[in-house]
Amino acid sequence: MSATLRAIIDDASELSGLPLKSLTVLSACRDPYRLDTPAGHAKGKWLADAYREVNPDGRRLHLRGLHYRLVGRVNLPNGKPYLNDDATWTWMSEQAAKCARYLGYLPWDALRDARNAPPKVFTPEFSPPHWSLSTAGVRVELPDNLEPKLEIFGDLYRQPWRQVIIAEKQGVADALLPIAKRRQASLVTPGGELSDQLLYEILKAAHEDGRPLAIHQLGDFDPAGHQMAVSTARTAQAMRDALFPGLEVRVHAVALTLEQCQEWNLPSTPLKDTERRASKWKKAMGREQTELDAAVALVPDAFAQVVDGSLAQYFDDGIEETSATNAYWLETGTNGWLAENLGDEVLQRIRAAAAAKLEELQELVNQVNDALRVDISDLDLVDLPPPEVLIGDINVETDPLFDSTMDWTQATRRLIERKSYGQEDAA
Repeated sequence: MSATLRAIIDDASELSGLPLKSLTVLSACRDPYRLDTPAGHAKGKWLADAYREVNPDGRRLHLRGLHYRLVGRVNLPNGKPYLNDDATWTWMSEQAAKCARYLGYLPWDALRDARNAPPKVFTPEFSPPHWSLSTAGVRVELPDNLEPKLEIFGDLYRQPWRQVIIAEKQGVADALLPIAKRRQASLVTPGGELSDQLLYEILKAAHEDGRPLAIHQLGDFDPAGHQMAVSTARTAQAMRDALFPGLEVRVHAVALTLEQCQEWNLPSTPLKDTERRASKWKKAMGREQTELDAAVALVPDAFAQVVDGSLAQYFDDGIEETSATNAYWLETGTNGWLAENLGDEVLQRIRAAAAAKLEELQELVNQVNDALRVDISDLDLVDLPPPEVLIGDINVETDPLFDSTMDWTQATRRLIERKSYGQEDAA
């Protein structure tokens, strides 16, 4: 994994003539493409060895739980004792853990980070369509005349993209829930920057799902909120390159933008005195900070429209109705064929199976019809047309912040440009 990421940024540097610094989006000690160094390997190996020392049975540990196990039991790479203080915790969780995972010293699933709230998932599970022979009409007694018919079970359509909303503030969840449900998206409200672990799980789920992934990032209009989309995109870029190379990923920085704050006349409050990026931010934006909650409170309809519009680009509104029409005509046609080809021998087999099952299910009258379905693989009905699965169309009109199909250097420079508020010299 590490060699792949380092090779990607080294090759991009050689081809573009740009130094590594100009292709590094996050800080050098946090950017996944820059971790493959002697120092990075030392951190990663140290954590893997310490993990096994304090966790000999190999159980999956909470990252904070690992911290407490390490206190007083191991020494840091510099020989000093591992202490229960904020500096040690930050170094372990933000540097050593990243190196251990990205450089392959620990599997991603060896640790879990529960500092983010779990996502609310409204993406339906896909059930491949299949034929089943139903003998509907059976109640308590078996009727003299059974009328078997072929029915399609499972899903005959899929939305073309898997979608995730990531919102910095948990307080905006209520406003986003209806949108997530309507667009069959997952909603994540981490209460700050998204953890590597949760983003890994999001990409892994999309990889297993088999569809491309669209991430819609929402954050405050301030340096931290602005940076979150960059961090999400860069980490997703690295995970995609290292772990899920066949996965197409796009990241949209949806809100809050300078234009939205101005158009919606949202209030601006002074940046904190401790904000080191304040002067650069105010010079680039001409404005201080505005919280995401202000948009939800003051312009809820406009805010919802912007978020829904971003997801709508990857959502096919008409595919469900088209699929239902297709299913109707497919079932109608095949049942016409069935009526002409289902002989007495097959009917007797169905009746015998129905009678046997009905005897077992006398107390489950409401479930009898469902229980009497016959596996058509036993009936030699080989000429059935396979149900077609429709994949919806998308209509993307806004330019994503990150697109995995874009040239790697171009995608990286776009993230750097956003991070530097459009000032090219601040790579």
